[in-house]
Amino acid sequence: MRFALPFVLTAAILASGAGAPVLAQGKCSFCDTNPPPNGTGGGRPNNRALDLEIQSDMDFGRLLIIGSGDGRVILDLATGSKMVFGDLDDFGGLTVQGRATVRGRPLRTVRIDFPGSVTLSDARGGRAELREFKTSLRALPTLDANGQLDFTYTGTLYTTAAVASGGTLRGRIPIQVDYD
Repeated sequence: MRFALPFVLTAAILASGAGAPVLAQGKCSFCDTNPPPNGTGGGRPNNRALDLEIQSDMDFGRLLIIGSGDGRVILDLATGSKMVFGDLDDFGGLTVQGRATVRGRPLRTVRIDFPGSVTLSDARGGRAELREFKTSLRALPTLDANGQLDFTYTGTLYTTAAVASGGTLRGRIPIQVDYD
């Protein structure tokens, strides 16, 4: 039996820990003579906090449940197209890769970490899991001369019988950004 499942993923992104200072070990020999200025930056010029801005959320479009609903959907990083496997079928809808911008101190290397998995849910009880995140980032992502780094990201959506109630599944992806 086939039935339509309007299945849209809108992943709201939550940046965590981006601007938290790290406590130094030992005594600062210049702290008494050169106190840090007011505001952020730890007393160093141009050492501004990192900011993560989400330009677009991920969206897997619409899916059709066939049978048990066990399957997976891969959102291609290069093209943004979706590949559907298992007891699911593509039911159209626009797919969108996630796009983000990191801003901070120019020419600094940053570390951007995604979680191992995120559970997506719907008010009617539908559930799925988003895993295997991929990004367009290089091995050592570095902010440009303007202190900016743009990147795209995708993941693989895993569904089980728990998605059978359907709906609009949502979740938050806690992306952590720190200076390396």
